[in-house]
Amino acid sequence: MWTSFIKPAAMVAATALLLAGCASKGGLGLDGSASGGTSKYEDQKSGGAAADSDAVHIPPVPHDPKVEKVAQQAMAEYARALKTRMAGNNQQALVMFQSLAERYPQLSGPPLNVGLIYMEQEKFDKARQAFEQALSVNESNPYAHNGLGLALREQGEFDDARIHYQRALALDPKYARAHFNLAVLGELYLQDLHLALEHFRAYQDLQKEPDDNVANWIVDLERRAPDAPSHPVAENGAGTQNGEIN
Repeated sequence: MWTSFIKPAAMVAATALLLAGCASKGGLGLDGSASGGTSKYEDQKSGGAAADSDAVHIPPVPHDPKVEKVAQQAMAEYARALKTRMAGNNQQALVMFQSLAERYPQLSGPPLNVGLIYMEQEKFDKARQAFEQALSVNESNPYAHNGLGLALREQGEFDDARIHYQRALALDPKYARAHFNLAVLGELYLQDLHLALEHFRAYQDLQKEPDDNVANWIVDLERRAPDAPSHPVAENGAGTQNGEIN
């Protein structure tokens, strides 16, 4: 959990989160969560399985080393904003992140969190603008590409959504949630079963324990697309970072 006081040993991890703008699990990530009893397609669209991902690999965010000093200056306030968001007070957190984005324009984390909050509020145009702002600060932020992909999908711009999911994966091929989102886009929106199968398999390979829902979706896709190429098992990202969920 974030607190307003951060011990020196945690400063590197905290600064990395500020530069990245990512959040841990609990419905605060890029995919949202699903309620029980939904159909396969409702669960896919809401990102329910990805919200329960147990992949521990955290995609790194390349950045200019000069920004780290600015990140440290903003870290305590950013931590308070994250804590506010994790407590479910999105409106207050939104104001805090907007203020951070205005005063620390070198950081992509604050506008990314603005976009995440707008996604939860289903204000997709505002979310898109916030993700684009994050990418204007750091085009190498995979979380911002993934978030922009989600916003574009909700606006019906499926081809552009695919481009940004693919850019997120080009930055980090082990980004499990981007694999999941690209798979959903392929099956439900582009009707590209091979694309969906490829990325559901990649998502599954990155889990510590196989996800039963995704396993069933893979079997269904293999039945519907029997000519799809086989997929090599990817290396699991477990243990590469500090154990937080991407």
